Amino acid sequence: MKPTNITRRRLLQGAGALGALAAMEGLLPSYARAAAALAAPSTGAKPDLVELVISENPFKVNGRIAKALTINGTVPGPLVRLREGHDTVLRVTNRLKESSSIHWHGVLLPSDMDGVPGVSYPGIDAGKTFEYRYTPKQNGTYWYHSHTGTQEQIGVYGPMIIDPAQADPVQYDREYIVMFSDWTFESPESIMHKLKAESDYFNYQQRTLGTFVKDAREKGMSNAWNDYKMWSQMRMSPTDLSDVTGAIYTYLLNGMTSGANWTGIFKPGEKVRLRFINAGVMTIHDVRIPGLKMTIVAADGQNVQPFEIDEFRMGVAETYDVIVEPKEDKAYTIFAETSDRSGFVRGTLAPRPGMSAPIPERRPRPLLTMMDMGMSMHGMDMGGMDMGGMKMDHSKMNHSKMAGMDMSGTKKGDDKMSAMDMGDM
Repeated sequence: MKPTNITRRRLLQGAGALGALAAMEGLLPSYARAAAALAAPSTGAKPDLVELVISENPFKVNGRIAKALTINGTVPGPLVRLREGHDTVLRVTNRLKESSSIHWHGVLLPSDMDGVPGVSYPGIDAGKTFEYRYTPKQNGTYWYHSHTGTQEQIGVYGPMIIDPAQADPVQYDREYIVMFSDWTFESPESIMHKLKAESDYFNYQQRTLGTFVKDAREKGMSNAWNDYKMWSQMRMSPTDLSDVTGAIYTYLLNGMTSGANWTGIFKPGEKVRLRFINAGVMTIHDVRIPGLKMTIVAADGQNVQPFEIDEFRMGVAETYDVIVEPKEDKAYTIFAETSDRSGFVRGTLAPRPGMSAPIPERRPRPLLTMMDMGMSMHGMDMGGMDMGGMKMDHSKMNHSKMAGMDMSGTKKGDDKMSAMDMGDM
């Protein structure tokens, strides 16, 4: 075998790469590492003691280094795991140069322990420590985050599990945290300034002349024109699905990008509990695992009657517990697509580390309808009504006479609307 010559330069380069890898691995909480088991809760007689330190650290996203506000040096913060009915002390130290706070989202506790500055307490001053003391009265999947300024957006958030005092009614072989969040290299204050100046500043998916021509071909010129005119008169857009989009956000799963590809391990035939948490500041996700049915067993920490689905939508701050049972010896993609389709993040469930599954094809951006805007025409039969030449001058309507309109004779779905006297309109 030919000997391998390693120069001093190559040795130093290799050591540097390993050092950088170790440093970046240190920025990940333990539950974000492949095949990592979640820590079991304490069962001792003494109160649980949780130590959390808020500080500023470098954070690497897609090869770029930024400053993040971290909890115990990681983004997201560490898993806080408690037990229902067990006294708890959560000691939070603020090492920032500004005030901070931690709010326990969805957890029932004394008002002075809720962690909302200016409401339940003053906050945690720079360099100070605050002890939250309470006894959890519930169980389930929750999360915690800063309630000070825009600190949540730049890293001050983490998962929380409260285990039941009695046997858990949900049976599973292993479990994982799946925490979605959105990251931006632009300051949150700058984003807010731009949104106040122009609410659709980050919406790069608006309808164009090309889409109008396409709509005119499909719906007819008159219908397409009336639709565009109506949205314009309301000063609204059917593509206004997200205030901040993938144009500026990078979407993360357990602090990792899609390229980093967080991976959870399973054995075929196991029941795997996925504790989904949406810690995104403004992002709504549509979540699916192609090739795997999901059974939702809990929502926002509360157990529900289990039901099977292919996909579910997660609003901001929501949590869902899902059971999956992979039968095949292959990898599956956990795919979270933003509601406006401007971005996504993926992770993997696999029987072995290093495996990957295809990323599903991206779906087209949807459009809002009048019903989405609360303008439902349910129950009104408009089939025989010619709206083509109908005009209504709202400035000449006598609203005082409309107040006494007798609606008692109308029934849901009554197409004649005989009891409505429209004469004074």
